[in-house]
Amino acid sequence: MRIWGTIFAVWGVLLWSAASFAADTAHHVAKVHIDPAKPGLLVNATVELKGGGATDFRLSTAMTLDTVTLNGKPVSPLRRKGVFTIDLGANASHTVALTYQGTGEPFLGLEGGFVDNDWLAHPEGRLATWSIEGQIPTTPKADDEDTGDKNVGGQKFIVPGKLMFETTSDGHYRAGYQNFNASAPPVLITGPFQIGEKILKSDQGDVRIRTYFHKELAGLSDTYLEDTARYIAYYIGKIGPYPYPGFAVISGPAPVGWGLPGMTYMGRRVLALPFIRFTSLPHEVLHNWWGNAVEVDYATGNWAEGLTTYQADHAMAERMRAGGGREKRLEWLRNYAALPSERDQPLTEFRAKTHDASQVVGYGKTAFVFHMLKQKLGEAVFDKAIQRFNRDNHMGIAGWKDVRTAFEAESGQELGSFFYAWVEKSGAPVLKIRDAKATEREITLTVEQDQRGTPYPLHLPISVETAKGTERHVVKMNKKRQHFTIATKTKAQALRLDPDLDVFRRLGPGEAPPILRDVTLDSDAKLVTLGSMEMRAYARELAGRLLQARLRMQDPADPAKSVIIAGPKAFVREHLDRSGLLPPPKAIADQGDARAWTARNGEQTLLIVEAENAEGFAALTRVLPHYKRRSFVVMELGKTVDKGTWNPTGEALTVKFD
Repeated sequence: MRIWGTIFAVWGVLLWSAASFAADTAHHVAKVHIDPAKPGLLVNATVELKGGGATDFRLSTAMTLDTVTLNGKPVSPLRRKGVFTIDLGANASHTVALTYQGTGEPFLGLEGGFVDNDWLAHPEGRLATWSIEGQIPTTPKADDEDTGDKNVGGQKFIVPGKLMFETTSDGHYRAGYQNFNASAPPVLITGPFQIGEKILKSDQGDVRIRTYFHKELAGLSDTYLEDTARYIAYYIGKIGPYPYPGFAVISGPAPVGWGLPGMTYMGRRVLALPFIRFTSLPHEVLHNWWGNAVEVDYATGNWAEGLTTYQADHAMAERMRAGGGREKRLEWLRNYAALPSERDQPLTEFRAKTHDASQVVGYGKTAFVFHMLKQKLGEAVFDKAIQRFNRDNHMGIAGWKDVRTAFEAESGQELGSFFYAWVEKSGAPVLKIRDAKATEREITLTVEQDQRGTPYPLHLPISVETAKGTERHVVKMNKKRQHFTIATKTKAQALRLDPDLDVFRRLGPGEAPPILRDVTLDSDAKLVTLGSMEMRAYARELAGRLLQARLRMQDPADPAKSVIIAGPKAFVREHLDRSGLLPPPKAIADQGDARAWTARNGEQTLLIVEAENAEGFAALTRVLPHYKRRSFVVMELGKTVDKGTWNPTGEALTVKFD
């Protein structure tokens, strides 16, 4: 029985896009009775719409239609999987009234439920507005006794929209929600929630901020409320008015993170992690502007994930620590350095994070493109362009051409070559310095773009070290090979091209130490298993989780570019010694009871994994997919005790003068 539907996102905005709907809208008035103990739903709804002829309505196959009327007269719709059809007759305004119900797991449960938006019968090809009232028994519950107080446990339900009322009486929680901004139909979320609330005052009106948390998370409510209010206020200043009546942070039983209009739904274990408030939370708050209030024209490429990554992940890294922005950009460049060229794609082809390679491009590179726009135009113009883009496309659908239009309008510059090179083309420049010389008051150098194809338009920052300090310069490059002369105040001792990593490019030798993604993104990576048959089976399971390709065993006669070596510690160390490979770095060699690290062996990249028992392999199998941007991970008793990235081994794009 299909209940959950197809949910195509992890840590992002759910892809129920208005781009798939026509301009006309259907309005829903619904009353829903929810019973998480049964579990089941009973829905009494009317749909008001305009149109005529055979019209398809989308409805979950978990739902059984009881009655259907068209303009007050009973009808018998034709039903097939996930859809039923009603002949509306003449082209006019119509009212369809329905009662239907559904039962079964994992639809709902005492620990919480997330019901896909096809629980609400909706005509295909249209946007939706709604007024939804519902009730749910506060008992039985998963974790505490009913008190009749909405703030102390008991089952609750939430749908996107403005909360119009809520009461708790006679053993039931009741609430009503309205939404008159045409959008995709709403999901429905339930759980044994304790509610926390804060009202944020803004020039556009009050914003109701809430937490719907399971009992064990209730102590975190105040900090989540304060942080959410702070992020919303920050983005109001950066972008424009908050687009919804409120924002809710909702805990769920599954380890997920989804953004929805006016809310985010996260796993209860995820919410308990201390770093989530500073990483995922601002990202999900910002999705209310990008991806929800301004929806994505997916046919022309998804700009929203990259812009959200830049204005949330990158911005928070800059605000939290000195050099944090550079660290984030280095992470994106390291990830891209690990991406095989055959898996690269233009930004116009990115739709969603369907695999690790798409994330490298759609999140990291897209974010970097917005960073280069800021560097090129300046922060003041960048902010104004973002605000214009938001105003011009509010509650509409936007593509890359709309992004370009806003930036051209605010900057007064023609940006066609920039957007063609960075959005419509795949790849990145490979920069090299030639013939650099320094005199008493001048530097001359030639910069080459050594990649195949046409040159990228670049604003290249150059830092010049002198006895009197550092001088900063910027040169414009639009050729494959270009000569520059830079005046200096005194004789240069050294120069560095792109010292702060402000240009999206292929990292040079020594700039990109090996990370897990060097192996996991390689479709031809091979596996070497060591130890007993049982331990080899654990190693294959781990490699299967990491690799997004068919698992292949290493053939000694045909060495691969990327290899995973996995087994018990003694077997791994013996194999490394016998094969003439480097032993583990001293810093981690004896740490923990399970570890993984990367290493270079000439042109080959190795991922070495060792654990003493099934529990160690299980722990690494669980966590390593989340640490692909790292060079090493160490675990002890199932917990991560150390992780990091190897330091670069050299300085590319640096010249030291005698």
